[in-house]
Amino acid sequence: MFLSKENLFDKAKESKYLPNFILALLLAWLFMSIGMRLGVFVGPIIYKPISSLISNLSLNFNLIQSIVLNISLTLSVILLIFLWVRFVEKRKFSSIGFDSNNFILKYILGFIIGILMMSATVALLYFFGLITIENNASHIIGNFVLSSILLAIPAWMIQSAMEEILVRGWLMNVLGAKYTPIIGLVVSAVFFGLIHLENPGISFVAILNIILVGLFLGLCVIKTNNLWVVCGIHAAWNFSQGNIYEFEVSGSKSVAGSIFNFKLRGSELMSGGTFGPEAGLCATIVLLICTIIIALILKNKNTSID
Repeated sequence: MFLSKENLFDKAKESKYLPNFILALLLAWLFMSIGMRLGVFVGPIIYKPISSLISNLSLNFNLIQSIVLNISLTLSVILLIFLWVRFVEKRKFSSIGFDSNNFILKYILGFIIGILMMSATVALLYFFGLITIENNASHIIGNFVLSSILLAIPAWMIQSAMEEILVRGWLMNVLGAKYTPIIGLVVSAVFFGLIHLENPGISFVAILNIILVGLFLGLCVIKTNNLWVVCGIHAAWNFSQGNIYEFEVSGSKSVAGSIFNFKLRGSELMSGGTFGPEAGLCATIVLLICTIIIALILKNKNTSID
């Protein structure tokens, strides 16, 4: 597996303090738990002043409220990680994977990859007869939903960035620096799966797929040496799943509507059921192929991770 001369594990080693295995996992959980509780408190404070503006502009009240809450939750988590990295580890926040070199192009590349991955999953679902196109949509679809989707995209971007910062940018690299990169990769992927345990419609296959996603995204970070690409992949995977194809995203329905109105049917083992396609074996196939491809790319560099 390939590590560049200047990699994120080495940057993490420059920290004044690296927590041990148990403390790192505890801190990651606390960042998320405390940050989200803080966000629940801050969200209504932010939302109240703009509520009148929403009424004047005739915007979707529930959508804006959901987006503001989502952004406040995720930004609060990011803030806690920033404070820890900057003032406890005493290193630049950019060292977790936010270099400024061509970052827009890297994000766009990741976004394209994420849409292609979800579209490949949808193609498999269609091939196996596991989706139908509904005409009686429960909420707005098609061209009329574009304004809502444009509002939802920043929320997906920030939410996905929060998880990537927490799991790949901080936890994986800290454990990789403290112990070995392999430990950082595997433990962070398992942690990524476990933090979704309370999601609606969770299943054994869903957890396995999320862990597999964690391995894939972790390998992408190791290959690209930044978080921009995986932030794009993660955001596009969720966005296309919920707002292009109208599936549940990790068990939750997007309030922003969708371009198409696909519904899952048949075997939940294959389709994912109420959790969404990422809990089905069709997604497993796509994720396995993508993970194998990135692993082979790294292996062909003929450099091993210690």
